[in-house]
Amino acid sequence: MEKQVDLALSSEHSLIVDKDRTLNRNIYCWFLSGCTEYEFNFFWYTGATMTVKNSSGTIVQQFSVLDGSITLQAGGLLNLYKSADDMDKVRSGEYRYDLYIHGSTYPKRAFLRGKITYLQNIAY
Repeated sequence: MEKQVDLALSSEHSLIVDKDRTLNRNIYCWFLSGCTEYEFNFFWYTGATMTVKNSSGTIVQQFSVLDGSITLQAGGLLNLYKSADDMDKVRSGEYRYDLYIHGSTYPKRAFLRGKITYLQNIAY
């Protein structure tokens, strides 16, 4: 039996988004220490970058604190924002993403990774 030990700092989560609608969602970030849950403290981090890639490794979309598409807030709150026009530039389908946070004390820390699915909406 094969055993695996995940030594990554990041958590793996799947995301589902609408392809042609404004994305403005809060993600509440918590971690477990012992038996207690704590809000993730973004105080030491001034930046974040989320890269979405297709199966060939080509970047299809990027989020960053530099353009305001990611904000890190108190209370473990991370916000993702893209306009409907930006979301419509990506073809519907499943991609991979990774999100890194960084600051002067911590130059680059893996935070989230996983699959992101862009759903095509059908207008009535």
